[in-house]
Amino acid sequence: MIIKSIDIEKFRAFQQVSFTLGKCITAISGRNATQKTTVLGMIGQPFTISKDHPMYGCKTIDGYNFRSQFKEKFKLSEEHDIIGEHKWTLNLHTNVYTKQYFSVESIARHQRGKKPTLRFWNAESRALGAGYIQLPVYFLSLSRLFPIGESGKTKSIKPELTEEELTYCVDNYRNILSIQDIPGTPSVGLEKGTSSKTFSGISDGVHDIFTNSAGEGDITKIILAVLSFKRLKDQYGKLYKGGVLLIDELDATLYGFSQKKLVDYLWESAKDFKIQIVFTTHSPIILKQVNKHQRKERAEKGTNLPPYAYDSSIVYLEPEYEADGTRRIIPRNIFSSSELDTVLNDINLVIPTNRSKLNIYCEDARAISFAQYTLSKALQINLDLYMNFVDIDLGWTNYAQLYEKKIPEFINNMILLDGDVPKTKEYKNSKRKILSTADNFLTLPLTIEKDFFRLLRDHATFNKFQKDYSKIQSLNYDICFNNWPHEPEFYNKKPLEYKKWFQNLEKILGGQEVLYSFWYNEYQKERDDFVNKFVKTFNLLADRAEMDLLPPQHPVGGLNE
Repeated sequence: MIIKSIDIEKFRAFQQVSFTLGKCITAISGRNATQKTTVLGMIGQPFTISKDHPMYGCKTIDGYNFRSQFKEKFKLSEEHDIIGEHKWTLNLHTNVYTKQYFSVESIARHQRGKKPTLRFWNAESRALGAGYIQLPVYFLSLSRLFPIGESGKTKSIKPELTEEELTYCVDNYRNILSIQDIPGTPSVGLEKGTSSKTFSGISDGVHDIFTNSAGEGDITKIILAVLSFKRLKDQYGKLYKGGVLLIDELDATLYGFSQKKLVDYLWESAKDFKIQIVFTTHSPIILKQVNKHQRKERAEKGTNLPPYAYDSSIVYLEPEYEADGTRRIIPRNIFSSSELDTVLNDINLVIPTNRSKLNIYCEDARAISFAQYTLSKALQINLDLYMNFVDIDLGWTNYAQLYEKKIPEFINNMILLDGDVPKTKEYKNSKRKILSTADNFLTLPLTIEKDFFRLLRDHATFNKFQKDYSKIQSLNYDICFNNWPHEPEFYNKKPLEYKKWFQNLEKILGGQEVLYSFWYNEYQKERDDFVNKFVKTFNLLADRAEMDLLPPQHPVGGLNE
């Protein structure tokens, strides 16, 4: 959208660090004293609307210019904020500025008869007008949360909203706060207090702005900020290149449900009105909701794009200590649910205990190896990042019993059964109804040892396998089946014979991968059906557990059809 990433050469505890922003929303998190608000200030500092710009004079609905005030963003220390010891660069998307970047540094402001003071300016030019990028920015600081009951005398301001804008405000207000009904005719009001503090709220048939809670006022303020950018987009059309909305402590005053709804609202608003929204938060609920959007986006787009190409981002500011005790802040971009689990534990200063990968259960180690081979090759991903294959060697009836007893582990994770299970009498007589309705059971496309025996007993199939796959010239049909001369039906009552045959052939071939490769390439429909079902089932369970979804499949056979 506007900013790709930020390189901080030096700024207090930041030294030679970088991080990426999402095109639409970015959550900046960290423990207290990790300079979260400072980061917002660095992002907003270079943006303004100057006199020669068509939008000059435009104000937000609550009466602010589209520029962030220095005093809202930075509280400078005369002792520790030394002139010349601050420098950072915003790396920009195309058509935002004359260059692909904008660098800022601290310089001295000289006033006659006074000690020089610190100001931030374009690092490459001191010329008038060189100091800012001409795009609207709005910084919502914590001053938006001032208690109206403690504000003393205030001045009422009635914002001029169209009927459409009023409906927009009220509808989103109700949706975010889950307010089922607003009696009477609602209206939006503003109360201006001292020190440029403005309280926003909704009045209706039974209460007015003065009885609004801090949370109600906060939501109204944020909606009006978004609506202010929407006005610019509607009024200026192509001249509007987007804007930057910065919100400090997004979760303040809001309960959990509203936090999630607010993230969703900002996500959609950023897309609809070309706003790059960056906010700080301590809330696990908000971080998980942003990560939910991350997981969905990566499931749709894949995981190989540049970080700045994604619509959402989480940045975690982590303190580290050098050998001499110097405290540094290290920003980390968070992409996966496992990384987020680590972050949430770090915020709470506890040892990680959360599991962030699904467990996959099979009937034996052979089934595990087949599933791993097939899925790894089809999906072209590192399976270990998404799932754990658990080797406990249980039969399918055991898994069914554990599911029936509602053991959470065997309800919330995936269970892969051998391909012949649906053909068994026990399944048909007693387990069909249970397992066919369970959303975490899946059947492998074959019963490995038995079906490979059946496939290769066919002379034409064996010849193709021997010619194109085995590469063992001495292996012929008779050697392959010398100890197993009978037709497959003969061994149905002796299933161990299939396993012995497979082990013998595996030894001759030097591994099972040759057999798996043969099946993978020659039985594409069966392969694709299984992989598609696996991905669908996995993503259903992963989404329910707030874990990473599998990325889009690479175009192998019919996988994407």
